Amino acid sequence: MKLSKGVQNKQKAALIVVGLAVFIDMLIYGLVVPILPRYANSLGATQTEIGFLFSSYAIALFIATPVFGLLTDRIGRKTPLLWGLIGLIASTFMFAIAHTFWLLIVARALQGIAAAMTWTAGLALLADLYPSEERGKAMGLALSGQAAGTLLGPTIGGWLYQWGSYQLPFYFAISLAVIDAVLRLILLHDIPEAKNEKYISPFSFMKNKDLLLVIGVVIIGASIPSVLEPTLPLHLQHKFSANPGIIGLLFAIPTLAYGLATPFIGQFSSKIGYKNGILLGLLMVSIALPLTALPAILSLQAVILAILGVSMGMVLAPCLPQLADISQRSGIHSYGITFALYNTAYSIGLMIGPILSSTLTDLMNIKFSYLIIGIIVFIYMFVLASALRKTKNSSSNVKLSK
Repeated sequence: MKLSKGVQNKQKAALIVVGLAVFIDMLIYGLVVPILPRYANSLGATQTEIGFLFSSYAIALFIATPVFGLLTDRIGRKTPLLWGLIGLIASTFMFAIAHTFWLLIVARALQGIAAAMTWTAGLALLADLYPSEERGKAMGLALSGQAAGTLLGPTIGGWLYQWGSYQLPFYFAISLAVIDAVLRLILLHDIPEAKNEKYISPFSFMKNKDLLLVIGVVIIGASIPSVLEPTLPLHLQHKFSANPGIIGLLFAIPTLAYGLATPFIGQFSSKIGYKNGILLGLLMVSIALPLTALPAILSLQAVILAILGVSMGMVLAPCLPQLADISQRSGIHSYGITFALYNTAYSIGLMIGPILSSTLTDLMNIKFSYLIIGIIVFIYMFVLASALRKTKNSSSNVKLSK
């Protein structure tokens, strides 16, 4: 059924708002990566404390997401989107003026809380406005903003830090966020609000086996980039004598590949079925991740990292529309809670990845570490495929999209 021009305009406005929101959020998330360790160290922080500083984002995201998932269903999507931006501006300003390590912790945690508001409300807004057959493409386009922000953040942050001062990257980020605020106020004005006044416990969703399987996929998909962060840089330094600039460029490759591929992955998954897209992505990750530690030349390393980036997109991109479909087919339509579960699972992946890869690398080496994690992904792919087969053959009313 062809939608009216008014509805199409509202869809486009929502897509711009959400795409820009996740872009700014991830840009500022990545902006601090080349800056905070050096600055925190100058304040007397140990390596362990710096690790806690970075993990405080995921911890806050994990805690805040269920709260705002419930809230966005009760009060609508637009207000939390604005609150999230205000929180992001406040946390960025705190980074700029922080003269103690613990204020940096508070700023990073507030950044995670702001992300919980932005992501949960933003994804729910797209699910409200786009029909099932168009959600994959819409959410794929929105996630391109995530990839672009992740790609540009560290580069811009490092360059502005070298060119100016510690504060300059944060003031630059605040100026972008203010522009984003103006655009959100303008574009959100004519978008209808969707609410679900009925209280729905997140635990009621946990009874849905299909949803739990997809949540497991999200945890794995989110953990893969965080598996690389604490281990691959040292490997590249020892293997290729790579300097920080080269390492930064290599880390940009999977993000760039992810961002370029995500819009096409959304459409591709819609055609072959979201469940098949997820299974294919898990297979690709299980192969590409162990290969990441093997290349003897940088050019091959770059190619494998690009394949890994596309693989991560194959895993994560189909999950968003799939979760929305599960919610819709269940007759609940509580997209706020649905995507709160997505964010919660994502934050769990961000916490598990570094711990698992660092521990395995310390106990053995990076090759065995990535191989073991690849095997875990491969095993989960079989578990998921088996469960999907049972779901297809059962008489359950809630099925994964084909």
